[in-house]
Amino acid sequence: MMSQLADKHADKCRFCWMCRHLCPVQLQTGKEVNTPRAKALLLSMVRRGKVYDESMAEVMYECLLCDACTDNCATGYQPPLYIREARTEAILNDLAPKAVSEVLDRIEQTGTIYGTEKKSYGKTGKAETLVYLGEVAAVAVPGMAKALLSLLDKAGVSYTVLEQEPASGVMLGDLTGYVEEVRQQAEICAGAINGTEAKEIVVLDSYDAEIMVQKYPEWGIGLKGTVVTATAYIRRLLKDGRLKIARKAEGCAVYHDDDRLARTFQEFTEARDIARELGYELVEMFHHERLAKSCGTSLAKAYMPELVKRIAAGRWEDMLRTKAEIMLTASPQAYECLAETVPEGRKLVDLFEALDGGCV
Repeated sequence: MMSQLADKHADKCRFCWMCRHLCPVQLQTGKEVNTPRAKALLLSMVRRGKVYDESMAEVMYECLLCDACTDNCATGYQPPLYIREARTEAILNDLAPKAVSEVLDRIEQTGTIYGTEKKSYGKTGKAETLVYLGEVAAVAVPGMAKALLSLLDKAGVSYTVLEQEPASGVMLGDLTGYVEEVRQQAEICAGAINGTEAKEIVVLDSYDAEIMVQKYPEWGIGLKGTVVTATAYIRRLLKDGRLKIARKAEGCAVYHDDDRLARTFQEFTEARDIARELGYELVEMFHHERLAKSCGTSLAKAYMPELVKRIAAGRWEDMLRTKAEIMLTASPQAYECLAETVPEGRKLVDLFEALDGGCV
């Protein structure tokens, strides 16, 4: 059923409880089956003869792939490795939950998880900088996409945006595992990006950035330009004096570290530096930086919206334990998930929009 590597990880994880307190899904459901250990135990039972069925497949999709378990594993095991492969098995054997199949249908029909074609923010022409917005910002969080591009305009950056931006492969990869169709999506995306001859690729969504820097090279897919996160790029523009803040923000805020920016890129200071320069007083939630709890993902929200709503509400509960009035985020996926459960008297703020409003 699984690769030898995934099987090895599952066989070891089934004995260990050490990351159960870090799983945002288990924290909300209270179900042991939502822990990485329980998923590993189920898959080890399949290897020993139990039939992989729809109930098992459903459990494999009750995971955000947030990597909190992997990042905090003292022995280096990776539950998302076997969870992704279990999802592949579910798709191949027509065992995926109905809601997951519906998302797959939407991807096939429109190219996005939303069932809506990605809006074009295309800016044609040759430039050394290419901006890759991703489908969440383009479809669900357009204010963040527009604010990022506005900041580049104010800084006098010459940049291009693909007129028909292809999928990076991350959504399909998280939904089905890293099957051949995902590699093909990645190849098309890389080809479109390389066609611009850009030397730097500014990526807004850390999920897109992760697959570009981790999986593309593994698949032999080369990007000619260097991938840089949007937060790191904007911080550089501020540091170089190309962006100037004219109007300061006010208020006490926390910054929510999104899963892959925190754990894959270990990028913590850039967004916080931007927030402080903008004028916010920053405090920290108890779980932050690499230990930050996930607030959900746009993909998970597409097939299990009620559970993601509870998970996002849990992140707001973390914020309410501080004196902050504002939750800052620079992630389109985090913004989409957090926006539905904003507590009374608190505010969710897109860091790029806040900075755009303060810069001349």
